[in-house]
Amino acid sequence: MVQATMNNLKSDPRLEFSYCMQCGACTAVCPAASINPDYNPREMIYRILNGINQRNYPYDKCFHCYSCKDICRSENNPANIAKIMNEEINGFQDHDIYKTFYEKGLCITPEILQPKYFPDWGSSYERAWQEVKKFNLKLPRIIPQDAINDIQKIVDMSKKTKFNKREEAKVQYLKKIQTDKIYFFKSCFMDSHYPGATESIRFILDKIGVDYIDDSCQSTCTGFGYYSGIISFETTVNINARNFAIAEEKGYNNIATACVTSYGVLNECKKVLNDGAAEESNKILKEMGLKYKGDVNINHIFETLYYLIPKIKKKIVNRFDGLHVAVHYGCHYTKMFRELAIPGSLESLVSVTGAIPVDYSEKNLCCGMGFSHTLNNRGDSRKIAERKLRSIRDAGAKVVITACPGCQITFDRNQEKIEEESKEKFGLVYLNHAQLIALAMGADPYETVGIQTHSNSIEKVLSDFI
Repeated sequence: MVQATMNNLKSDPRLEFSYCMQCGACTAVCPAASINPDYNPREMIYRILNGINQRNYPYDKCFHCYSCKDICRSENNPANIAKIMNEEINGFQDHDIYKTFYEKGLCITPEILQPKYFPDWGSSYERAWQEVKKFNLKLPRIIPQDAINDIQKIVDMSKKTKFNKREEAKVQYLKKIQTDKIYFFKSCFMDSHYPGATESIRFILDKIGVDYIDDSCQSTCTGFGYYSGIISFETTVNINARNFAIAEEKGYNNIATACVTSYGVLNECKKVLNDGAAEESNKILKEMGLKYKGDVNINHIFETLYYLIPKIKKKIVNRFDGLHVAVHYGCHYTKMFRELAIPGSLESLVSVTGAIPVDYSEKNLCCGMGFSHTLNNRGDSRKIAERKLRSIRDAGAKVVITACPGCQITFDRNQEKIEEESKEKFGLVYLNHAQLIALAMGADPYETVGIQTHSNSIEKVLSDFI
């Protein structure tokens, strides 16, 4: 049993795993362990290495924040170990997200997020969701049917695919920040909660004259479905091999994601593909006349904008001088691929508007989204989010600036319930970095930035500056 489990883990291309010092550093920084006494990543690995029964272990408690990976000096990845073990023991959950993905090419749509499924998000979300629907009537996200047909073929063929780690030397992965020929990789989570954030990105890119493509054929990255245990790893890799191949074919190899989860998923898929899985994926892509050549470059859109600060400065018409903000990058940027991150980039970008980023004690803490937690266990999400928001409030910030829609959703949609349960007033408001910059560049707060889709009203803050 031990050998079979270890062989499975060692052969999985998502992992480098053979030894654990049992130092407990992973547990010390693990949000899940801080609120669930039954979940302990150090103990989890000990049980695996020593063949102790794993069937009843609560692998699903993992938030997939990669704090454990970030701190481990043996370069282990307990978050991915928990993911793989959960897949092996519990399989994949049945959820409408899979149907939406198969039929529409997106994991998340407004229909998936109806208030009746999220009653704990309160009346503020009921109002906001109606506004999201109105906004999306103007700018619906619809993938063409021929692209949907290709996506369905990939999903069906991926059921027969199994990726194994190649023994040959790994390809060194380097990232370049490019500011032209950008393939704008949209987020279905962002479009379904804060479509004005997507529109704000377009507004900025158009305003400063960036050459980019907004491709209707681009599918979801599958990140939410993948981390929620709904979509398989093989499907995720093959779907993104298709996205990469389309970007290459159109000559826009510089992929810039709107979402931090997409950023992490795409980087992991590129690494797995370039380490050898592309050979298998291309057998599937050949059925639709595509081929992944391994020539994509993956950034987050805020990194692109960071390198365009001089151009952005020239377009600022509304300044937010003196506005204290708390910056939250998102774990799949700062921890999943820490070696690729640009420290201080988001603070520098936000500062262009005159806003002042504050330091706060829980800056490295995850938001608490946890993917499947958002579907099935939002109480645990709120326990982590409450810690984070209390730290931000106590540091004097008025606005939280995010780079990930999942983090923004977790804070903004849950704040009403957090305040109710904690008997504390947080009074924070939440903006994507692009929304703040677009406002500073003169974008309409409602028609472009979509502030009416937020649960916590930002009008009062804006009235002091615009």
